[in-house]
Amino acid sequence: MPLLETDILVAAIDPEDPNHHVARRIIEEGRVHLSPYALIELDLLIRSNIIKVRDYSKFWSKIEELLKRFKIRMVKVRPLHFIKAYELRRNYELTYFDSLHAATAIIESLELISFDAKAYSTIRGLKYKHPSLL
Repeated sequence: MPLLETDILVAAIDPEDPNHHVARRIIEEGRVHLSPYALIELDLLIRSNIIKVRDYSKFWSKIEELLKRFKIRMVKVRPLHFIKAYELRRNYELTYFDSLHAATAIIESLELISFDAKAYSTIRGLKYKHPSLL
């Protein structure tokens, strides 16, 4: 089963994103999980004005609708994710959120789907696939 990283979610909700159609296809095919840390990362991107939304409440309501409509399963937060993420940051120089997404995929035995091949393609024990290969 695929685990979607934040970049897939962002591309899927932004029609101007160059990867929008690929991300939408992945989500619309269904049977996917979302990293629980993706929503936190997305919120931080909004709060830091990297991603701009006009109506904060409406935006999050639409995300909720998207998750329900396509039956996207949220992985539960587990302490083991943080242990593994710490190890990954030490060994692979990953960002905080990249390490959490990778750790979640490893611990939950899911295949991580992300446009960020540079971050994920060399991690031992991680099943990773670039969306263009789906």
